[in-house]
Amino acid sequence: MEAPLQQRIVGAIVLVTLGVIFIPALLDGSGYKSRQVQDIEIKEKPEFPPLIQKKVKPIPTPVEQIKKNQLAAQKTAPKQTHKKPIKSFALQVGTFGSNENAEKMRDKMKKLGYTSFVYKSVTKGKTSYKVRIGPELERSVLDNIKKNIKKSQKIDGYVVNHPSS
Repeated sequence: MEAPLQQRIVGAIVLVTLGVIFIPALLDGSGYKSRQVQDIEIKEKPEFPPLIQKKVKPIPTPVEQIKKNQLAAQKTAPKQTHKKPIKSFALQVGTFGSNENAEKMRDKMKKLGYTSFVYKSVTKGKTSYKVRIGPELERSVLDNIKKNIKKSQKIDGYVVNHPSS
């Protein structure tokens, strides 16, 4: 085939392809409405009732509310003290005559993952240092710890009230 004939055939194919793609888009009418001017109606003035007619209660600030609540509480209830103190417990795992030995035992319990402390006690003029785990509000928690320590460390502790009375 000759070069000019090939160019004409390719040109014809390109024109037919463009026609197939664009002619349906132009003739289906989908873009007609979007090209037309649309009328939008806007009211001249919105209608709101005058603010004078609205009655709104004043909103108290948080500080005013707290003061109001405190005054009401003071008027209605006289000062009350707790009749029952909050009870807590500790697990005593050792009693020592020297603070150094007690601190060694405390550090050992801390390494095992327990919250422990040394409690200094003076009885009949004699000072003793008690190593305790806790304190806890639930006695059952300390009972479980007691079982674990007895099993793993062969230490037989006992649960005491905290703080000691």
